[in-house]
Amino acid sequence: MNLDKETHNPYTPPESSVNDVVQPANNNETFIPGAQSVQAGEGVNWIGEAWQLIKPKLGMWVLLGVILFVIMLVVQLIPLVSLVSIFAGPIFIGGIMLLCEKQRTTGEFDLGLMFAGFQKNLGPLIGVGAVMFGILMLSLIVMFIVGGSALVALALGSQGGDPSAALTGISGGMVFLAFLLMFVIYMVGYALTWFAPALIVIHNLSLGQALSMSLSAVKKNLLPGLIYFIVIGVIMVISMIPLFLGLLLAGPLFIATYYTSYRSLFIANK
Repeated sequence: MNLDKETHNPYTPPESSVNDVVQPANNNETFIPGAQSVQAGEGVNWIGEAWQLIKPKLGMWVLLGVILFVIMLVVQLIPLVSLVSIFAGPIFIGGIMLLCEKQRTTGEFDLGLMFAGFQKNLGPLIGVGAVMFGILMLSLIVMFIVGGSALVALALGSQGGDPSAALTGISGGMVFLAFLLMFVIYMVGYALTWFAPALIVIHNLSLGQALSMSLSAVKKNLLPGLIYFIVIGVIMVISMIPLFLGLLLAGPLFIATYYTSYRSLFIANK
């Protein structure tokens, strides 16, 4: 009997660790720091590649989506704590990016990795959430500054019973402008942060580097990104029709496109 050999307890539950996600040396691929520009149709391919990723482990991906939904729902229902949900999003996305990377390289689906963002690169991931929170606040401030006076004018005019057509037209235009500016600012926030979690957890980049590269990737691929958002938006709307049950598939599909779009723009074959 060899006393030096470590005994193994067959009843010990499996453990997940971010160290399990080993980046194998792949001489056929190279990382492109500034991202590459791709054709417009690649935006649709991101969705198709995401489906090919989740399909072999579809049941586990549905389970992941349900767990993530329940967690975010509970957070939203707790007063004050709901404010931190925007910070938690990038942390979970970062963990799921590691999950995607492990599934792609090993074929294994490690559900525990969805929480890996709390162990690996937590600071930068919180920073991504802070940037999104700041941009959200900025967009709301701009909306209220530009559109607030117009809304007040419309309300006062309606109470008077005879609002002038000119006042109504100007106020309506200001409200539209306010929402347009809010949308533009929020889209800039998405551009800054869309690829940041994957770049942070997979390539160990700093917050500043990840945000800069994410913005660069979006600027180089505006048309593919637009086509992607139109198609994924249609898919999400259709998935809501049968009592929202379609979201069980559409939700995980959308999350997986974070990874497939990152791979498309930042990883190239030599």
